[in-house]
Amino acid sequence: MDNPNIIPHQHNISSAERSAIKNHQPAILWFTGLSGSGKSTIANAVETALNQQYSVHTYLLDGDNIRSGLNKGLTFSDDDRKENIRRIGEVCKLFVDAGIVVLTAFISPFIADR
Repeated sequence: MDNPNIIPHQHNISSAERSAIKNHQPAILWFTGLSGSGKSTIANAVETALNQQYSVHTYLLDGDNIRSGLNKGLTFSDDDRKENIRRIGEVCKLFVDAGIVVLTAFISPFIADR
């Protein structure tokens, strides 16, 4: 959907330059599964290991935390579940552009979204 009123800002610092100062490549690690399956627990353990053992700059996005803020107004209808994952994907892109390893722990119910 093109909008002539939206003109993305061109950054002076590239994604590659942001990554270079961190001494690691950015990435998205997406943990998915049913409610209560241990996604957040595993993501927390992986984040801890990456931080403590390898000094990797990480951030963990968790479904309940995101739904209490950014996606607060979304319901659990099929359309809102798709929008929830779409927004999370956009946030992940920003973190990767910033040079960060982002871990996500979300129920991702639709194959098309995964």
